[in-house]
Amino acid sequence: MFDKIFNIASSAMSANRLRINTVASNIANAQTTRTEEGGPYKRKDVVMAATDMKVEGFNHALDRATLKGVAVAGVLEDQSEPQKVYDPGHPDADPNTGIVNLPNINVVTEMVNMISASNSYKAAAEIASVTKEMSQALRQLASRF
Repeated sequence: MFDKIFNIASSAMSANRLRINTVASNIANAQTTRTEEGGPYKRKDVVMAATDMKVEGFNHALDRATLKGVAVAGVLEDQSEPQKVYDPGHPDADPNTGIVNLPNINVVTEMVNMISASNSYKAAAEIASVTKEMSQALRQLASRF
């Protein structure tokens, strides 16, 4: 049973690590006006989904229970329009209007997303740590009998 808990916690940690990296990339590119694809950087968002983890080995209701892990369903690009800012001195400004297309990234929102992902990662890491302590305590107790 402990291995299932570790699997669930590690799946959550892995998904949230990708989420943290994606948010960091969004923040780092908040002012990127030119990409290889052309145009400003497009904000990315991680989509997570629950995955089934069948529980085995108990002779009661948990035999039929399905626990849920975390999986990354995909990383999506934000398709919203870029921010339009008047900055005629910018090298990527439209020569006729002086308008620059900036990524549609709100750094404050991204920081909130970073804190949320970080807290989720920490919670999963704490679950793994407590599970390890419980497993060790159970082994010590079993060795006495």
